Amino acid sequence: MKVIDVMETLSYWLTPEMTLHEAITIMHRAKRGHGLSVNAIVVLDSEKKLAGIVSTTDILRAIIPSEMFFEEDHSRISWEGLRQTSIAKTKNLHVRDVMTEDVRIIRTNDSILRCADRLLAEQIRRLPVVALDGKVVGVVYLRDVYNAITELLCETEALNP
Repeated sequence: MKVIDVMETLSYWLTPEMTLHEAITIMHRAKRGHGLSVNAIVVLDSEKKLAGIVSTTDILRAIIPSEMFFEEDHSRISWEGLRQTSIAKTKNLHVRDVMTEDVRIIRTNDSILRCADRLLAEQIRRLPVVALDGKVVGVVYLRDVYNAITELLCETEALNP
């Protein structure tokens, strides 16, 4: 079984020039095949080649003031003030300012075992899938690789009780 057999075809992506506000809007709309929202989304250049990836963690780090991480008493925080500050940040920051550029990839014709190995070795939950021409065509998720491998094991078990 190959990566192309279990990947999700690319439906949503960001560009480096987008504001963080636009990125958040797209991430709220983006859903996986089973209907759940995505926790990261690829960033593509004008040729649909991988420029980076943005995760929900990247966005939270960018919009939540760093002093809040060390503040024990959040009761003094003005949520309306935080909201206004965060909205302003999302409109002034760009995807290129917060994206991770060093992104591991997998090829469409790689085996799901190679994919599982890369996901486990790198301790990541998703890999952009790149075609031979270098364009991103999808994303493969740890959960989908797990499902494919364990389904194969269950089928084998059912055939040889």
